[in-house]
Amino acid sequence: MTLSVLIVEDEMLLALDLEDILVEAGYRVVGNAVDMHQAVATCEAHGERIDIAVMDVHLARGTSGVETARILRQRWDIPSLFVSGNLDDKTRALAEEWAPVGFVGKPFSERAVLDVLASVAKGQSEG
Repeated sequence: MTLSVLIVEDEMLLALDLEDILVEAGYRVVGNAVDMHQAVATCEAHGERIDIAVMDVHLARGTSGVETARILRQRWDIPSLFVSGNLDDKTRALAEEWAPVGFVGKPFSERAVLDVLASVAKGQSEG
């Protein structure tokens, strides 16, 4: 099964790098959002077709990736994969409440991100 992915990352070069990696691996990127407001707007338009969000912790305009993950999980049951350089114990504990599929630190390796997504895709195809 091909996952549809929303990238929520405020550093445009990283977002484009992630998009290239995901598309090359066969995933469908539904969109890129730089903050919580764009992520929610994208989900309002495509939420039923988004399988997972690749989420940074600190987003543009002072918005929080953990709070964004909460909204996406509560409204559309979209899980998040946190890819961030800010994954301290407190942040992880806050994020865990919204059942993320994993955490990958920055600088991230392509393999680490793809391994988590592959396990999510496998779980969905079995479920």
